[in-house]
Amino acid sequence: MMIDTITLQIERLDIPEKNLKFFKTSKNGNMTKYFFNPDASLGEYLPRITIKKIEGLSGLYTESTDIEFSTPKVLYNTNYYGIDETDKNRFIDALFNKLCYIFEDSPISKELIDLSNIKNIAFAFNFILPANYACPIEFLKVIPFLDIGKNYNKTKDTYYTESDRLGFCGRIYNKQVSWKMYDKGAEIIANAKNKTEKEVALKLKHGQLPDKIIRMELTYQNRFTLKRHLSTRLSGNSKQERHLKDVFNDKLCQSILLESFDKIANELNIRAMDTPLFPIHEYFKRTEKIGMPIYDAYAWLGRCFSTQQTGSLQLKLISDEFYTRQDRFQADKKMQGLLKQYSLPSFTLKQIFDECRKQLVEFKIMKPEDFKNMDNLL
Repeated sequence: MMIDTITLQIERLDIPEKNLKFFKTSKNGNMTKYFFNPDASLGEYLPRITIKKIEGLSGLYTESTDIEFSTPKVLYNTNYYGIDETDKNRFIDALFNKLCYIFEDSPISKELIDLSNIKNIAFAFNFILPANYACPIEFLKVIPFLDIGKNYNKTKDTYYTESDRLGFCGRIYNKQVSWKMYDKGAEIIANAKNKTEKEVALKLKHGQLPDKIIRMELTYQNRFTLKRHLSTRLSGNSKQERHLKDVFNDKLCQSILLESFDKIANELNIRAMDTPLFPIHEYFKRTEKIGMPIYDAYAWLGRCFSTQQTGSLQLKLISDEFYTRQDRFQADKKMQGLLKQYSLPSFTLKQIFDECRKQLVEFKIMKPEDFKNMDNLL
């Protein structure tokens, strides 16, 4: 698996004022909020905590306690590495100890952590590109030209910066779900804060750890979306609260990540983006050599050109203005048949997607012990 950032919520748990001396407060009407926002640069990673207390007839009572954290950072102080279901007990022990430090006591038990409701959650996976592949930015630049399906219809944003290998992040999101891919190695180097992250960043710079890391993240951004999506994979219904114990499951995480990856990795869109727009003489030379009739050659050239000009999402939206969706489905079906019928060459983009999917199917999570035999002492 990899579960990354998650927000747990515990309702109606009274936490005495004496345990909140590290917290700041704000008041709005009859509600008082207590905030613990740690500075990651000052020491080990700690979760963020928000407690809401409401003025009642007999004084303040606790409405909810939100605990937000990155699960790998709780264990390792960095999310360069990941965790899987075998790490659950070790993770809960580590989180419990951090909460005991923050509260100077243990008002939240390990059992309560495991049974806490989930408000939002991000699933993630780090793809390690082979050393002979180009830098991730060359691959990530094409992500905005792909689309991830109807759940993200017409809602897309991208941003990037290329100075000092800061990388590129492609994002496709709406109010319910956020999906993104970015250069994790570059992000660690650029944003390292605590001692562990700075050590990892230095090892990345010196080639002592893999630095060509593409990270994919899928975030269920609210409780309604989370419950609706998990109800299709777990027993229960779309109104049932989900708990930490429900998601510490490798198969569940893998299925969620694979589904979103396969949407973005639609073969027709990938091949259309991947095919270089050769000069017409060279293009026909290649299509004639593989036995492709001229009509099919024209059709495939048009699909490649339009996809690379507008991107697959915009191409779909534009075609739907003038033709029916059924027409589009039939056209895509014919194009898929064309790809299967002729031995069209594949290039870098398809090879990278194939490599990433292979790693996601194998689902091996990168951990510090994987590199213990490397000469990585600084």
